[in-house]
Amino acid sequence: MAGLPHYPVGSTSAGLGAQHYAPQPPYSYPAPHGPGFAPPMGLADLGSRLGARVLDVGLWFVGYFLTGGLPLSMWIDAGGGETAQAVLVGWLALSFLIYFPVCVAEFGSTLGKRICKVRVVDRESGLNIGFWRALLREVCWPAFSLVPVLGLLNSLWCCWDRPYQQCLHDKLAETVAIER
Repeated sequence: MAGLPHYPVGSTSAGLGAQHYAPQPPYSYPAPHGPGFAPPMGLADLGSRLGARVLDVGLWFVGYFLTGGLPLSMWIDAGGGETAQAVLVGWLALSFLIYFPVCVAEFGSTLGKRICKVRVVDRESGLNIGFWRALLREVCWPAFSLVPVLGLLNSLWCCWDRPYQQCLHDKLAETVAIER
């Protein structure tokens, strides 16, 4: 091999000797992340869930009655007729939609759930749910109650459901009630 420079083994072209690199770190599994990974969540006990629902319905009804129910009832008594009745029913629905789904979507809980230390989250990620899923979850509860036995079945479903103790409205919205 004429014409090519010859360097001894273990040396560089500058003649400084062999270069030593740090050993490669051992292989390890990557940290869990991405969809489907959620921190461990303690499920809310059934007594807390029931207490939260009773408090929420009571708080909502008092708020409804004071902000619209009482004035609209007086309007009906004063001869407001069908228009006043329609406004009363509309306010009932609107106040329900303002209180339940908006609070669950924004904060993960309503005032009654906060008092009872219950939070509603996505079953897989453990994060707050959006408005439309909160609306589905909260509207199913009174809708199921309109069908004989289904309302009772919905409320009791969490007693035997495993592993998440979900009621039917939780299953439809893919949510779980956890301890706050």
